[in-house]
Amino acid sequence: MPASPPHVAPTLYESWEALADGLQVQRLALHLSQLHDQTTAIKAGASTMTEMPAGALAARPAALSDPRATALVEAADLSAWVNLPAEHGTPASRANPLAGSAEQVEVLLLDGVLDETLRAAVRAVSAASAWWVGAFAAIRHLGVHHARLTPIDDTVSLGTLRAAARVVALGTAQRILAHHLRHESTDDAVRLAYCRAVTEGIVTEPGLPALLEKLGELRLVDLVSTSIPWRGRFMKYAGGTGAGQVE
Repeated sequence: MPASPPHVAPTLYESWEALADGLQVQRLALHLSQLHDQTTAIKAGASTMTEMPAGALAARPAALSDPRATALVEAADLSAWVNLPAEHGTPASRANPLAGSAEQVEVLLLDGVLDETLRAAVRAVSAASAWWVGAFAAIRHLGVHHARLTPIDDTVSLGTLRAAARVVALGTAQRILAHHLRHESTDDAVRLAYCRAVTEGIVTEPGLPALLEKLGELRLVDLVSTSIPWRGRFMKYAGGTGAGQVE
């Protein structure tokens, strides 16, 4: 009987990543009723997003039908990321206005990649990224400022949310590519896609502090700030002031 592979303990960085993932799921679970209220009300989202109804921001992404892509998403520990939007998204009668930003990431990174399973997995996590940003934006006005912990009394622009969706999609796509390269692929086109993701992260980093301040609200700030590798990604965890105390 073959020996079981040795158990490899997660690194501190991987543990923080898992903590951040769990926090997003916890926050969604805690606020599902408020999200439902916002996305089904006649004037949903008027107090937080004047440019687009909340129902559109939380529109359900297209289902992931490829079993192999589903397995890749699961192996990269992003199953909940994709499954929860499918379960709690609103009927897609209107396109999510943030979806285009996520699709741009997919197009940018996967140029020349022929592996349809990988493409489907990246497409799924990118579309889900737009949903998560939109869902938290729909309940933004019910939250608090990420630094002052005071109630939110302003609005956020559609352009800011699109920038946020792009960052989050970039981070989740990079996780899919990294796992695929580490365990399944030696394809040069996939390596190049991963290099593009890393490069885009480096280019994005200088603008992140300003983007986080524009987002303002704690849930959105934590969602975006922990999505891609950068110097401030797990600063709260490293400093012993991890998010989640408010909930």
